Amino acid sequence: MRRMWVWVLATIGAALLLVLGASLLLPGPEELSWAAGAGSFVLAAVAMALAWTPSKRAPTPLAQAPEPAPAGAGVNNRMGENHGVSIQAGAIHGPVTVNTPPAQAGAPVPGWVEMALPIHQADARDLGAHDALPGAEDAGLPPYVARDVDDELDRRLSAAAEHPRGGMVLVAGASTAGKTRALAAALARTLPDRMLVAPPEDTDLRSLPAWLQERTKRNPQGWVVWLDDLDRHLSSSGLTPALVAELGRTGALVAATIRRERLDSLRPSATDPAPGSERAGYAMLKTPPVVVNRRWSLPERERARASADERLVQAAADERFGVAEQLAAGPLLQQAWRDGPDSGHPRGYALVAAAVGLAQAGVSSPLTRGQLHTAHSAYLPDPPPLPEETDRAWEWATQPRSGLAGLLVPADHDGLRWRAFDYLTLPGPLPEAVWRNALDAATDQDRLDVGLTAYHADRSDIAETAWLRVAQEGDSLAMFNLGHLLERRGETEEAEHWYRRAAQQGNTFAMLNLRLLLKARGEIEEAEDWYRRANRDGDGLSTLVLGMLLKDPGEVGEAEDWNRRRAQEGSTSAMFDLGNLLKARGEIDEAEHWYRRAAQGGKTLAMFDLGHLLERRGEIDEAEHWYRRAAQQDDITAIAAPGKLGHLLKQQGRTREAEDWYRRAAQEGYISAMSELGHLLERRGETEEAEHWYRRAEEGERHLWDNSKGFR
Repeated sequence: MRRMWVWVLATIGAALLLVLGASLLLPGPEELSWAAGAGSFVLAAVAMALAWTPSKRAPTPLAQAPEPAPAGAGVNNRMGENHGVSIQAGAIHGPVTVNTPPAQAGAPVPGWVEMALPIHQADARDLGAHDALPGAEDAGLPPYVARDVDDELDRRLSAAAEHPRGGMVLVAGASTAGKTRALAAALARTLPDRMLVAPPEDTDLRSLPAWLQERTKRNPQGWVVWLDDLDRHLSSSGLTPALVAELGRTGALVAATIRRERLDSLRPSATDPAPGSERAGYAMLKTPPVVVNRRWSLPERERARASADERLVQAAADERFGVAEQLAAGPLLQQAWRDGPDSGHPRGYALVAAAVGLAQAGVSSPLTRGQLHTAHSAYLPDPPPLPEETDRAWEWATQPRSGLAGLLVPADHDGLRWRAFDYLTLPGPLPEAVWRNALDAATDQDRLDVGLTAYHADRSDIAETAWLRVAQEGDSLAMFNLGHLLERRGETEEAEHWYRRAAQQGNTFAMLNLRLLLKARGEIEEAEDWYRRANRDGDGLSTLVLGMLLKDPGEVGEAEDWNRRRAQEGSTSAMFDLGNLLKARGEIDEAEHWYRRAAQGGKTLAMFDLGHLLERRGEIDEAEHWYRRAAQQDDITAIAAPGKLGHLLKQQGRTREAEDWYRRAAQEGYISAMSELGHLLERRGETEEAEHWYRRAEEGERHLWDNSKGFR
């Protein structure tokens, strides 16, 4: 094709030269005659050039026109730049073999993958650790002080590294507790040569396994995917247990941190409005986290005091705050912010308060200066002193203090989006204007969180507005939550509409709630259809659903039939649920049979409940076996198992071993284990550490379940 056009252009050029020469040589009428003749020559030459089209393909006879493609299935044969193999052909009669290089991931490989570096070279500050107050020679971060959770972190990282499907190690704690530093230090100890990749917050990670697999030969030592503040990655990352397993098969594990309050808000609890209020990312948060406490224990403070770094020594001496908390200047920043109105910066104070308030309302996405300015008027003092100019207020809110962060910290390199320093908090209910601004500023994922936060704050009007938009865009969880809210308000017709839409998308809880509405209206046949579908689509019934059924004895028989059928087909969840139904009816022997089968099949809750049943019957050795099996599982349902095992060991006089399990359970936030650990330490004369755990228990820090039911 290219040669054809070269020939055409050359012919046209020669012809035009003849026309020009003729026009110059022959004046008058003859000029016109020559020009006309030459013009005809040009047209003829072009026609000849177009007719001469080199082709390697023999002409084909006319064939019957192909059938039109189905509507909406248009074919586009145009192709831009091609960097691989492409085929365009008519009918192919016979085999075709195409040899291509390995397929590339759909998206180009981003720079943060190409710039991976060994873990031992990573700077904790680049991974999200707060800067520390400058030392005498501004030596950067002080040396790492061993934390009480280090052994547990090392154990979990080593286990994930050895597992063929990898895994995720999650560290939770309050802002400035030292969780990021502790996890980074543990990685440097246990997996120093692995390559570390740190995706930005808005990254879709579903192409990451392919990217890492392509680079495995260059980096055979393996990978760590670093996700600081995991909650900020969940909505866009596509991160699921299946993706974590896929990453594991490429030699990668996931190391993540999350603030304790965000973990609590993302996980279901007894006060959630309904089972469907589990939000995005819940599946990724099932693994029990390693909890790093903001208040340092006595042994941790002693290790800090022994440091040669004066900053650590001074921070360890002030027991009002945690050591890392003071190094990050958290209390200083909080005080500077609170003093803002009295120091001539009421507007600056209000800008920061707007960021804090919007985050507390459930908006986790970073905010623009315009969004903060819109929301800040709700926090101007009343009666307000004369506010400073906006630019001056912004400068005050964003300027670094004590050589560290500002009250507002940038969330991007361009300074276009901002968050409040995560240590800052606001007491009391949120103003009306902040709720309204939260609705305006929220992304669709944020709206799910804003809705549930508002629901817990008795602001059902805000919750309805937040969920409605997301439900209208097709989110089944928002549909279910909206249906639940409307049903509680007595608007059953509208509730049924949203339950039905969510059920049609496969939401099991929506199916069950829709069934109850239909049954109450006498539409039994459709109600039972939805009940059967809920059991068919799920893997047995969840504990929450069983609780709903047991409140209505008329439902138990059908639930038992369904679960017995599924259990006989091999479903461990159905075996466990059937055991619960039988136990509730007092049929303990058969309940034990199904618990045992489920436990042998790997069901963690069945291990725990079988252990409890055996303990009550006095079969202590076997009870210990199943408690220990449950405690060793990386499963949130095993949260009570370490404490229960410790309790069993303590009763046998094995106090040292009991202390180890109590400590593990206490570090994961288990209240009863904190108290029991305190008792053991007090009896041994370690009163200061015992007081620490008593205080923790009294403060009510707990891990999302009702922990006290572990010792029953």
